[in-house]
Amino acid sequence: MKKTMIALAAVATLATSGAAFAQASITGFFAFGYGSSAVGKTAAGAAASASGGFGVDTAELYISASEDLGGGMSASGRMGFGGLARGEGFYGHNYMLAVSHPMGKLSMGAGKSGDYVSSGLASSGVNYYDFGDMGNFGARSIRDFIALDVPVSKEITLTVSHQEAARSGSGYHAGAEGSTGQRINVGSASLASGPMKVNAQYLAYDNQVANAATTADYVLRLSGNYNLGMATIGAGVQRATYSSGWTAQNLGASVAVPLGAISLGAMVGQRETAGNPTAAANGTQASFSLNASYALSKRTGVTGQFSNWDNGVGGDKSSMSTLLLTHSF
Repeated sequence: MKKTMIALAAVATLATSGAAFAQASITGFFAFGYGSSAVGKTAAGAAASASGGFGVDTAELYISASEDLGGGMSASGRMGFGGLARGEGFYGHNYMLAVSHPMGKLSMGAGKSGDYVSSGLASSGVNYYDFGDMGNFGARSIRDFIALDVPVSKEITLTVSHQEAARSGSGYHAGAEGSTGQRINVGSASLASGPMKVNAQYLAYDNQVANAATTADYVLRLSGNYNLGMATIGAGVQRATYSSGWTAQNLGASVAVPLGAISLGAMVGQRETAGNPTAAANGTQASFSLNASYALSKRTGVTGQFSNWDNGVGGDKSSMSTLLLTHSF
């Protein structure tokens, strides 16, 4: 902790003196409130459970800095710290270093992105707390990455990236090379034209095990949203094909309605599994989430959410409710 405080003080000094970076800032997000969950019984007979109580949902701190390199080039960096929630330890996450040029941007770092179908474009801009992790879409993971963004027009950007499972330790030398972990090469195209935004991705996995049900072959993704003025509608699909040929497809559709200081959001989702060697895993799981927030100011608000999903194929319904006071700085 003492080393962390010294590092924060050093960055604050740079921010005021401008000795190393032209611009530096410290920002963060905090959410505290009440949450409860009821996990339904699975088709295999696992018992139902329920829990609830007050606590910290999210506590994150970000240090950002940038420098003008001249000639139209710039450098930027960001370090994220979190984990001050639910009794967890203090840890680092979402690091990024980038060099930008009018011809493109090279980024590298480590991060934990949101679930593709229940966040981002498909969610119409609404943050559905933990819905992707706890619902039918699957938990996220932290990955090291290097990416190149190339704008081909004012509306279209092409991105290629390489990702691998992040490990604790010394960063490089601790990657997936030479291990059985799967690395991912990603090709992506994004369109932003007026009220419409669209993204498409193709993910190719290495280290596949022939005819194995646990290693992925490739993933196709497509998402987008459209701002109608009175509301924004969004949708997304992700289809994963595994080495043995079985598939898992996630679908999501959403709507977000701004009503002055109040914002309402709703999302429905579905996961369909087919061809899995474990016959009981094949079938359809449904889910939905309702979200309402009230802005007390530009940085402080109250958010309430209710989510519901099938606890596995053929399982009972599970649900989660939260009421949070949030603040960003």
